[in-house]
Amino acid sequence: MPLAVMLAPSRYVQGPGALYELGGQLQALGLKNPLILASPSAKKAVGPAVREGLDSLGIPYAFMDFQGECTRAEIARVRDACLAGGHDAIVSCGGGKTLDTGRAAATKSALNVEKSPPELIPDLGAGVACINVPTVAASDASTSAVSLIYTENHVVEATMIFPTSPTMVFVDTTVIAGSPTRLLVAGMGDALATYFEADMCFRTGSRAVVTQARSTRAAQALARLCFDLLMTYGAQARLESEAGIAGPAMDAIIEANILLSGLGFESGGISGSHAVGHGFYHVAEYFESPRFHGEVVAFGALTQLMLESRPPEFLDAVFGLCLDVGLPTTFADLTLKDTSDEVLEKVALAAARDVVLISSMCGASAQPDDLGRYYDHVVILNAMKAVDLYGRNLKARAGK
Repeated sequence: MPLAVMLAPSRYVQGPGALYELGGQLQALGLKNPLILASPSAKKAVGPAVREGLDSLGIPYAFMDFQGECTRAEIARVRDACLAGGHDAIVSCGGGKTLDTGRAAATKSALNVEKSPPELIPDLGAGVACINVPTVAASDASTSAVSLIYTENHVVEATMIFPTSPTMVFVDTTVIAGSPTRLLVAGMGDALATYFEADMCFRTGSRAVVTQARSTRAAQALARLCFDLLMTYGAQARLESEAGIAGPAMDAIIEANILLSGLGFESGGISGSHAVGHGFYHVAEYFESPRFHGEVVAFGALTQLMLESRPPEFLDAVFGLCLDVGLPTTFADLTLKDTSDEVLEKVALAAARDVVLISSMCGASAQPDDLGRYYDHVVILNAMKAVDLYGRNLKARAGK
């Protein structure tokens, strides 16, 4: 039987006003001189609390402004500043690209899996502790051992997998409660796929993309807990977010979006939900407004449920959650201007050809056919249409 592997940060900290305790948590890890990388908006959101917390303990530190894109040049700039300042940790504060940059600049070596065979990058980062401070709960990226590297023209050029997970993930729920509600909801969409995809990978014996190993039962349990928290607290968390309150429902959903979804996807695996979600990137020009990652993945998760022929009572519950929190259940919700078969087929075909993601689905083939497909794209196309139909019908029944 193949090995089962689980990845996780060494420490996860979450709570209201948590950033005031950053210094104590760093000391507990033996860290004494952090470099703090922050985007301008993140610096405004977290700067006062970080400074007060570190100054109160006499911990030296330096701030560094993130320049907006996770490029090799930006990683090198942060790495060199870290080494020149004698820092023993990089604390990255902000959204996904800031965290990707700090993670790469901190970690000594990485494997670029965009190359075939994968390319070893021996001296990418400074070899110091990686501390991630997400300022939004829009995705599960902050717990990950992966960074996406972009060109100066904002095109992905490398996917770096690191040998270890972040040393610590630090989540101040007060900061996240002050971020736009749509970002929290998008994070719920990303998290919604976690259990369905991990369960699919477990049932088909597929390897998780990051670990290249089968899932542990612990990862499966965490993925299920992620789903349960979404179903229980999702609607109330949206209300708390709209009011800017770091309440108990927000606390539960932030943990689901960031920690549980992160551990679930990385050690449990990803599947059809992300294949379909990524497929929408191939028709980006047909959206009235850009969609967040979690929004298209949520529609992908509903599509996967259709592919699995889930019973109506289960579909009602999951579609109902999406309606309550504002995740898309129809093509109109996605703001897709053209829903012709020609456009939708591009999404379905891209998903069917995505061997990394679709190959874990029941019914996927090990080898591509003459069209480069590992799955019948017509089946995916019909499942997407079924989601739209089900969503419209459920809205009509709910009077929405």
